[in-house]
Amino acid sequence: AVVSTRCSGSFKLFSTLQINTFIEVVMATCVSLSRDRSVIQLPRATHFNIRCYDVRLSVLAGECRINGHVINSSSESLCLNSMDSHSRVAINTVSTLTSDFVRQCLIDVGAPEDHVANDCGVVLLVEASETSTELLRTTYKRLWGETEEDPLVKLDCFELYSGLNKAVCISSDWSDPIRALITTKSTSRVAVCGPQNSGKSTLCRYVVNSLLSSHAGILFLETDIGQSELTHSGLVTLTLLRAPLLNPPYCNRVRFVAELSGDSAHLSSLSYCLGVVSPAQVMSEYLGKVRCVVEAARKLSTSMPLVVNFMGWTKGFGVGLHADILRMLEPTHVINLQTGSPKDLPPISELLQTPGILPPPDTPYKLDPDILNLPGHISSSTPAIQAFELRHLASLNYFSPIYTATNAICAPYKVRWGDVGVIIPDHTEEHLAAYTLNCSVVALLSGPANNSENKDVMNVLEKDGPDMKCLGLGIIRAVDVKERLFYLNTPIDNKTLQDVHVIKHTSLPVPHMPSGSLPMPYVSNLAASEMLGTGSRSQRANLKRRYEAVA
Repeated sequence: AVVSTRCSGSFKLFSTLQINTFIEVVMATCVSLSRDRSVIQLPRATHFNIRCYDVRLSVLAGECRINGHVINSSSESLCLNSMDSHSRVAINTVSTLTSDFVRQCLIDVGAPEDHVANDCGVVLLVEASETSTELLRTTYKRLWGETEEDPLVKLDCFELYSGLNKAVCISSDWSDPIRALITTKSTSRVAVCGPQNSGKSTLCRYVVNSLLSSHAGILFLETDIGQSELTHSGLVTLTLLRAPLLNPPYCNRVRFVAELSGDSAHLSSLSYCLGVVSPAQVMSEYLGKVRCVVEAARKLSTSMPLVVNFMGWTKGFGVGLHADILRMLEPTHVINLQTGSPKDLPPISELLQTPGILPPPDTPYKLDPDILNLPGHISSSTPAIQAFELRHLASLNYFSPIYTATNAICAPYKVRWGDVGVIIPDHTEEHLAAYTLNCSVVALLSGPANNSENKDVMNVLEKDGPDMKCLGLGIIRAVDVKERLFYLNTPIDNKTLQDVHVIKHTSLPVPHMPSGSLPMPYVSNLAASEMLGTGSRSQRANLKRRYEAVA
């Protein structure tokens, strides 16, 4: 794009600059109000894409659509992160403003009234938000680097580009059916299915953002425990959303709660912990936890829509899991993404009658949802960030509050063995429980309190039940066998900790954190990569079994 400026020097946001610095480009006009606030005017009926981090975006005048969600001057400001791990945030203006209206808007925020752009469609306010991605960008420098493109507006942490290159582009094959779906009054439970890497997460985001344009809240049920959209991996979650999904998954921070209601805050999440990233080895337990969140969702979905993101395991036992979950859910609409590959699910009408993992009911199934078969897309190119890296980023973001600016870990909590129940992997002897829990990521669960008078004896439980909701995660930094103590690091607050009565071992890896100048046990790069027990267990399908090798 051709850039014309009315001032000398470069424009930098969130750094020392002259107040009311003014830059005008062919398709956008930017006025700096202070070190951390700028006003951008965009022309009407135009498409842009945004690359940014730790930015809060508000609409001062006009109306625009961001990734399917319509926002205007009455909408709340949005916290925005659009980095190089995912497609960029797309924005298009859908209104027209008069010059007098724009001039008054600029006066109201303290901008010079003579900097009014022609044919303006929307006026945006860009502000600095709390720095929440610094640790992520430090650890993964690929999230934010130099680009060869020429932005229309370039700030320290905000770049505006013309068009939809590298942005989330929703074709009419998706947008038209979804627009018709969300205008249907009977829409209450929408299931999104499809093979891995077919666009389920992108479609779920678009459906959620579109529904939030006309609803105060949306329920989002996540059954993909390996690639969660909102929470840490290894969890089956039901989350209440009151703002659109615009950030990469690893930037979201949910608030775990024991009870979810229609009055809960944005990103409140009812969760159950599996502690693994695949249900293949724990299918019965997985379905049991899915049933718990589905029952909670069905109670709340009478007052707000429910969107369900299914996992991408669509062959073998994955088909049976899909069938069981669909019958539990009883969806009003099923969106099936089809790629034309062998990984596609069978027709939904057949899938609903397919035997699953659970025993069949005594009465025949009577499900008749509206079925939308939409074209999916499987990319042949290698993604910028691999799936295991996205899981690590989500874990790093969750545990980042325990990592201080001085490269040290916050002081751990001391937990007496007898104050909590512990759940360890099957076939692990009880006398090895302390060694198993040491240097591991654990789930902090609610449940009945341990009333035993002997607090020196570890209370080992067989399994977690429906009343044991996940209230957060932690890292067992050390175990003091002599004093019968766990040393626990966790980002959850003291009030929530009072409701934690069970610690559950998981096979989730301890996040790699830059160690800086001070040693950090179990969470430094050295510990997480070389110490036994710090990584997740993985199967080696390329190795022959013993009987195969002998044959």
